[in-house]
Amino acid sequence: MAKQTTIHDIAKALGINSSTVSRALNDHPRVSIKTKQKVFEMAKEMNYQPNVLAANLRTKRSNTLGIVVPHISRAFFSNVIAGVEEYAQQKGFNVIIAQSKDMLERERKSVQTLMNSRVDGILISPALGNEDAQHIQEVIDRKTPVFFFDRHYKNIETTRVLMDDQQISAALASNIIQQGAKRFLVLSGDLKTSIYQNRLQGINNMLADYELPEAMVQETNLTYESSSALIEQIVQEGSFEFDAVMAMNDMAALGAQEALKKAGFTIPDQVLISGFSNEMFSRFSSPPITTVDQNGDKLGYMAAKKIIDFIEDPDPIAVEETSTLKSELILRKSSQRYQ
Repeated sequence: MAKQTTIHDIAKALGINSSTVSRALNDHPRVSIKTKQKVFEMAKEMNYQPNVLAANLRTKRSNTLGIVVPHISRAFFSNVIAGVEEYAQQKGFNVIIAQSKDMLERERKSVQTLMNSRVDGILISPALGNEDAQHIQEVIDRKTPVFFFDRHYKNIETTRVLMDDQQISAALASNIIQQGAKRFLVLSGDLKTSIYQNRLQGINNMLADYELPEAMVQETNLTYESSSALIEQIVQEGSFEFDAVMAMNDMAALGAQEALKKAGFTIPDQVLISGFSNEMFSRFSSPPITTVDQNGDKLGYMAAKKIIDFIEDPDPIAVEETSTLKSELILRKSSQRYQ
């Protein structure tokens, strides 16, 4: 087996100190650009591979970040992961991804698995409808930072990187009202969850501003099937005459739209439809669905920057801050009567 190249081998080949080679490889400002270039070229020529384990032992860090998402398959969370990995790679961190599928027990096991992997910190978007955050508090008590993104536990004091759910929902409701809608049906996820509470609050605030009645709210699991079945039931019973459906994700919006079309309604002439998250299919539905782009990649990048910066330079004050990222309305035919 060939002997692995070390910084001492590079130093000997260049006739300089090994400490200078180490500083050059770590881009230390005390080393000249010319020397750095020579070191990098020699390292490449000699096929030098840095000893990451040894470096981690010196810093007592694994340079590994854990992230727990509810659903990897959803566009928003996939974009968040991409943003996290982009910043992590810039800082020399690896990322371990876990999925809770919105189930508390899976979330607990995911967090424990990440801790067993000795991650330096965890980014998490908690499971829907869960208020038991003991497993998160235990990790924080062990001096491993846990930062929230998109969703959060209200009783845990830590950094949160959130979306402007209330403001963007109010803006979307305002646009739909301006298109002539007066009676809103909201398809929501579990209203114990902060994001759905905030979105509903934004909608009702705007309805109040226009002196319109509060929205009728139906909690569902926001799948195509559940939303479609719910709309069919409401239409058959004639229990509510609505002229706008605001769904808390695009899949629920698509289910509602298809059920209404099947029942003989025309979109957007009779009912306006909107979703959330800007899933790929939303632009290809018939008609294309109005939605909200949450800029998940920017959210992930911001969340990763905050937790890695904290890992590298812990600040007890900064650990409890809340940052809010702006979303973007994507107005399409499903909610636009007047262009």
